[in-house]
Order: sequence, then C-alpha cells, then structure tokens
Amino acid sequence: MWKERKRRRGRAPAREEGFTLLEIMAVLLLVAALLAAVGPQVVKYMDRGNVKTAEAQLAMLKSALDFYRLDTGTYPTTEEGLAALVRKPEMGSPRWQGPYLNGPVPNDPWGNPYVYRYPGERNPESFDLYSLGADGREGGTGINAEIRLPTLEEDGTYEGIMEY
Repeated sequence: MWKERKRRRGRAPAREEGFTLLEIMAVLLLVAALLAAVGPQVVKYMDRGNVKTAEAQLAMLKSALDFYRLDTGTYPTTEEGLAALVRKPEMGSPRWQGPYLNGPVPNDPWGNPYVYRYPGERNPESFDLYSLGADGREGGTGINAEIRLPTLEEDGTYEGIMEY
C-alpha cells in the first residue's frame, strides 16, 4: 500500500536513508589517520621498488653490452652510447649482429637516461653504467645516490649496493 501511494505521489518517504555529515567526517578522519600512519611505509617500498627496477635494468643493459662486445670485439664508444644496442652505429663494426635489446633503450625508473661511458672513469678497462638516482644529479645520498651494478673491489667488498 505504501509503495502504491509513493508511486502515485512521486515523492520519497519523509525520512531518507543515508549518512549524516558527522558520520562522513568521522570516517574521513579515520582514513586520514590511517594514511598518515601507513603512507611513509608505502613510499619507502615504492622507493625500494624503483631501486630494484634500476638494478634489474642495469643488469640487462650490462648483458646486452657484453653480447655487443662478443660480436664486435669492443664496447660501444661513449659517443655511440647505449643506442648502439638497438641500431648499428654509422661507423660501427661490420660484425654488429644486433639489436641486442628488445625495444628501445629504457630510461631509469625516474625517467632519466642511464649514464654510459667507455672507457669508464671508475672502470678504465671496461665501462661505467649507472643511474643518477631519483634526483637525476651526480652525488646525493639514499634514494638520490647513483645506482650502480655491484662490482667486486680489491679488498673483497662490493661497491654499488644500496642498503635500506
């Protein structure tokens, strides 16, 4: 009977269902408190994920550079850069068998190109390959430090491993 009367008049019942403003504000306050408590941990895990992604990409690029060297007898020059992994350099070796990457050369997780030098400053017999970190600049600490592949030093320690 009520439904019939409601349909006939086209109006909602006098008391509408829903939440009060006070209830909505209490829920929003609770959500904000949870985000304040959990947010820094989420950011830390995201930063750690970006570092791990950069390390994986560096390892992939190192493998591609090693295959390039196996084919051509040398690493690409600094001027040829990492682009030599996906297209034959104009003055490149006739033994180039690339491309050595599936797709374009990736940028680091922060959108910056990886730094490549051959011969390297830190590795004169080989190459330097690293990410500039989150800030995209030389130097820095923590997430802003350069990310390099671990290299075994003469004293038996590894250089380039970031700790969190």
